[in-house]
Amino acid sequence: MIRRTIRLVWTGAVLAFLAYVLFFVRLGERTPFQHLMRVAGTEEAQELGREVGAATERITKKIGDQVHEATKPPEQDGGTSQVPKSVSDKLGGMVGDAQGRAERLEASRERDSQ
Repeated sequence: MIRRTIRLVWTGAVLAFLAYVLFFVRLGERTPFQHLMRVAGTEEAQELGREVGAATERITKKIGDQVHEATKPPEQDGGTSQVPKSVSDKLGGMVGDAQGRAERLEASRERDSQ
């Protein structure tokens, strides 16, 4: 607890020092903040900002498309509907009442969540 408090105070002191340097210490005629604002106002920086924005939009669209593809329901059922009845009956005997238990658990979860 004390260590966390000391770390918080230390972090605050460092941030306060950096803010002081950024806004109040002069480097030549201007503060570092004023220098940064003048650099950000140049045409090259504006063009870079537009390019970064366009690249961000392209990446966002690509990731969105990938997420959409990954969450799309499968076009086929993986062959489970084509399992012969005799095999299905044998598997049902091996598994026992697991499906019924799973359904009951799911129903109880739904009741509990409401």
